[in-house]
Amino acid sequence: MVFFYLIIFSVVNFCYIEIWKKFLDKVPTGIGILLIIPVSYYIENLYLINLILIIIFSLIYFLDDLIEINFLWRIVLQILASLVIYFSFTMSLNFTIIFLNICAFIILMNSLNFQDGEDLNITTLLFIIFSIFYFYSENYFIQNTSEIILIFLISFSFFNLKKNNLYLGDSSCYLFSIIFFLFVFEEIHNTTLIKLLIATVFYPIIDLFYVVFYRIIKKENLLSRNYLHLYQIIAKKFNLKFYLLPNVLFPILNIFFSQYFNLGINLIIFLFVINIILLFLIRLAIIELFN
Repeated sequence: MVFFYLIIFSVVNFCYIEIWKKFLDKVPTGIGILLIIPVSYYIENLYLINLILIIIFSLIYFLDDLIEINFLWRIVLQILASLVIYFSFTMSLNFTIIFLNICAFIILMNSLNFQDGEDLNITTLLFIIFSIFYFYSENYFIQNTSEIILIFLISFSFFNLKKNNLYLGDSSCYLFSIIFFLFVFEEIHNTTLIKLLIATVFYPIIDLFYVVFYRIIKKENLLSRNYLHLYQIIAKKFNLKFYLLPNVLFPILNIFFSQYFNLGINLIIFLFVINIILLFLIRLAIIELFN
């Protein structure tokens, strides 16, 4: 079955690239729209209306990969997705929790999106995330959906390995964020899984805030393109794919330290301190030693 899915995804990836190139004169992106299929497989066990809404939001977000939609519309779609996910699991009008859920979704979504700038970079991070869901989830549907996603990522990697051949795109990051939050809500009492996920996504989130804070200090336009993320700095300095290392080494380090903490604020504070220090020192070392 794994080989069958691998062949199917590979054929679809190839056809997607060929069709894209016939109509658009830019690098093919947005292949993540295919993830609507595994998302549908999982969400059908919740509510049909939620499935319909998420599919509609995702298709609208796919326009951003085609023609680039306004930044405010992207934020609106991110807020709507977070609300649909929240009310899929509870009807409680706890506005503090709702606000925190919206913020968390927007932060994760944009953290993933900013990692999608070099070949295999975001794929590496996503592979770790959904491997955690696959091996540590106690839910049959989550395990099966994660397996399909992992196969998709393997297939995508072969095409993404070739420079400027195929990218996941904004719609992929949007759908991955939706899947991530759906699974987390389902497994909210699985503390081992939640700790592993926090440890894994902590680095890209810190990297996002580091760059945003830096650009605010420099009085730069936050909506303009930049190449200040750690993996981009590494990619610029080295020809080899060393830029993949942060999305591997940081999660491993964070997972190692997280085993000494219970799930709570102490874990968050420790990870914040260790990640921000390491991020600063690594960036400084690369800039100073290899300038």
